[in-house]
Amino acid sequence: MKKENKKVWYSNPDILTTIILITAIVIIVISQAIAVNSNLSASAMIRNLFNHNLTYIAGIIYFTLLKTRVGRKNFSLINVIYILLYIMITVASIFTIFQSFGLSAIIGLVLNVIILCYLVYTFLPETRLWKDFKLNKLPLTEIKNDWFFYVVCVMSVALLLVSLIDVANFSGVMITIFDTFYTILFGRYIFLYKEYVDGGEKKKVKSNG
Repeated sequence: MKKENKKVWYSNPDILTTIILITAIVIIVISQAIAVNSNLSASAMIRNLFNHNLTYIAGIIYFTLLKTRVGRKNFSLINVIYILLYIMITVASIFTIFQSFGLSAIIGLVLNVIILCYLVYTFLPETRLWKDFKLNKLPLTEIKNDWFFYVVCVMSVALLLVSLIDVANFSGVMITIFDTFYTILFGRYIFLYKEYVDGGEKKKVKSNG
């Protein structure tokens, strides 16, 4: 019975996306609570919300849409939009290095690049862009799905350890931990979808054979 429950937890996308949504909301709430305690102005709080929580706001919108009929029907389009948005997030992490150069900023940039590649590797093959731009020639196709996921996990934990050194309060520690949890869960979501697609392709090959 325990094995069955564990299998359901890992393979049920609805449960996983719900946990990701809750985690993103918790991070934003804690972040804004810190801003309130810092006596920031309303405009500064709004800037803080979008500057530091863009990843989680995008995640909330993305996974909320996937729980609707419209979102599921336009799944590929939503993925393309999310990838474009994640390109912006990755570019923003480059500027972060110039603003506050440090090991955590470098690891954060590398992690964003890896996740961006993972998104392209997993979701774009389901769209016309993959063939139109001949993206199938990218070396990404040579990397195994579990390798991508393990790298995301390792880099997330590394970022957690480095970030905890710079954190000076309990709220910051909580945000850092939830951030790591969110990233690993998001990586798991991508991993499961790739497994689902690859499983479908294998079935097609067997049926055609």
